[in-house]
Amino acid sequence: MAKGVLGVLACPILEDELIYSMSKDDEISHVYLLDNRHARSIKIKLARNNIEHTIIGESDFLNGSYKMPDGGYTIAIWMMDLGLHEEPADLGSALKRSMQEMQERVNAIVLYYRLCGNGLKDIDIWARENLNVPMTIIRDNEGKIVDDCIAAAIGGTKQYLKLLKKYPGIMYFTPAFATNYDDLLGRMELFKGVDTGDDTMLKMVFEMADYHEVMEIDTGLGDPAEFRAATEKFAKRMGFDILTLEDGWCTLEPADRVYAEAKGLLG
Repeated sequence: MAKGVLGVLACPILEDELIYSMSKDDEISHVYLLDNRHARSIKIKLARNNIEHTIIGESDFLNGSYKMPDGGYTIAIWMMDLGLHEEPADLGSALKRSMQEMQERVNAIVLYYRLCGNGLKDIDIWARENLNVPMTIIRDNEGKIVDDCIAAAIGGTKQYLKLLKKYPGIMYFTPAFATNYDDLLGRMELFKGVDTGDDTMLKMVFEMADYHEVMEIDTGLGDPAEFRAATEKFAKRMGFDILTLEDGWCTLEPADRVYAEAKGLLG
């Protein structure tokens, strides 16, 4: 059984994968969620999945004023700002600072992140050279950090390239992407400098890029009703048709792998 504190730095788009793994693990002794505005949706999901947890202040955790329990396997979750995706370099710098802040309070760190526009390229090398605790991140079965949240849902870069080849010019929605698309669109390269609150502008950009469809990529995670409702809302707003990715593409192997590796770092 793992013993110690696992520090989790997570993007809201990958919180479903974290919830999925935690809900299957009966060895967890304590779960702490650092309270901030980026933790709103995971609070709901922790409660929905009956995962007992304690909400504590960020500063109380980071400065050590909150007394952590001794013994057992503890998870401390720190949700990050979706806005960091707007500039990949800023995302990398922010996560490096956060890991350095967190390392004194944990025994290992896991990033629920992807390469994110290469913002986290070589983050594992940096971690080995700059952290005093081990770190891991979501990878495919070849050991490569997955490119983005779509690649994470279907197994890695190779599968992602196959998907892009088979279904080009399509907006892809996973459950978490669908329920956060308002925040994410402005972070996408396609919409740099575009007012994403202006539907006329959005439609014009989609039209220029020849996007007319949104595809549901059902990972089996999240709330199916929320997923469908969010996708339908987006499709109606943009005048898109809805497609559903056929069975056989999605896999939870990257989620299973990163959680097992992270827990294994505690010994």
